[in-house]
Amino acid sequence: MSGLFDPKIWWLEQLPSNLRPDENKMEELERLRSHAICHIFPLPNDMFTEIILSSRWAIRRVQENVYMMAKEKMPDASERELLEAVFRSRIFPQNPAGLEMTEEEIDKEMRNINSLNGLIEYFVKRDKEESSFIRDVFGVGKRIANKVDKILER
Repeated sequence: MSGLFDPKIWWLEQLPSNLRPDENKMEELERLRSHAICHIFPLPNDMFTEIILSSRWAIRRVQENVYMMAKEKMPDASERELLEAVFRSRIFPQNPAGLEMTEEEIDKEMRNINSLNGLIEYFVKRDKEESSFIRDVFGVGKRIANKVDKILER
């Protein structure tokens, strides 16, 4: 599978360009997906896409991108204001798929967040807590998710 992007890799096509792994990782991920279940059956592309989008690596990249966009749009904002803007980008109703939180809950969580890394780690933890893989009866999704995290974070 070496060479340029293979258009037959459906899960890769579904990822936004800023969340596509480099070619070496992409090849390793496809090998993992294509033999994921008992080393015989491929994991469905849509499930694999979800695993990648919920990876620590993807969560970090998204929050870093939102932070940089906030910095560009609000050049005079304090670090605290930027972090709160990034935090609020993940909250419902602004983000239809986001977390549902009250203003009090937002204020409480923001008191404990003092850096972009702290904010990223907060969302990594929250996303893992709310992950659909928790309901993965046979543990296939969770095992694959752990392997995906290791590949992407190298």
